[in-house]
Amino acid sequence: MARDKLAEIAGVRMRGKGLGHSRGMSEITALVDGWNGAAFRAPHQFIVIRLVTILEVFTREWAANIIDAGDPYATRGADLVKGTLKIDFALARALVGKEVSLGELVSHEVPINGVGDIERVFSRLMDTPLFSHLQGVVDRWAVGIEGRQSTPIMPNPDKVRTDLAGLFEQRHIFVHELPEQQDVEGGILDEYILSTSQFVNAADEAFNTLLYGEYPITQVEMNAAAAADAARVNDELIVILGDFDPSGEDLDLRASQAAWEAYRDRQAEYRSGINHPGHGSIAPLLYSSEVEKLTRERVELLKWYRNREEGDM
Repeated sequence: MARDKLAEIAGVRMRGKGLGHSRGMSEITALVDGWNGAAFRAPHQFIVIRLVTILEVFTREWAANIIDAGDPYATRGADLVKGTLKIDFALARALVGKEVSLGELVSHEVPINGVGDIERVFSRLMDTPLFSHLQGVVDRWAVGIEGRQSTPIMPNPDKVRTDLAGLFEQRHIFVHELPEQQDVEGGILDEYILSTSQFVNAADEAFNTLLYGEYPITQVEMNAAAAADAARVNDELIVILGDFDPSGEDLDLRASQAAWEAYRDRQAEYRSGINHPGHGSIAPLLYSSEVEKLTRERVELLKWYRNREEGDM
């Protein structure tokens, strides 16, 4: 039976996305607790297989994020599956209708069977060797907020790559063979865990910086950035309103806009809880994010009104 890629991607969405840095590291931390726990010691096979799963999901989700950031990454992402991905009518319609993104489609299709595959995906997307790109990456939070020394997250990239290659090989043995030796030497397993942690941390930091630059890391910085984003979208809205009514004399448009702004502001207050004590320092970020989202929707609607052709309702 032919694979239904749309159904497969929908299944991934339904079961939950968002491995990212925090969940990726929390999964690794859980493995460490299982490995070191006195009451229950996780089997070696489980730890090895789980580490590879974390790397696979981490790779697919970051690849999708990078590709969906647009060119040049989208073009490079398409090159990764050139000649292997067949776009039929259903897939083409899903892409046009945004039921599935190009990043999701490409990342779902590329094979992740070893560290070489991970290296190939990200090296192509960034147009630079992956492990060279990760060399020297530091944890901005640890340095800027916790005041730690500026040391590379991944001090020895060659060793990390060697350990990850060994991890994938060991996983293949456990999954596809029935070896008499069901354990891994404790010291080697510790190295697998450490190298996976270093890779996930360094890659996450590097990819965030690649897409978002020197992104804000404190709550104050995040609040300010969210407010600036909301203000930029509002500036777009003002320009479009001017296209409709340059003289400001359209009373119906003015009434509509005033009613919409009242709704937007009340909805943002409700979403963020900004007017209630105890909602914490994140409330301004939630408020601005809701304002930005609703304003963007208003901008897109007015653009359609402005550009619609005869016959469009």
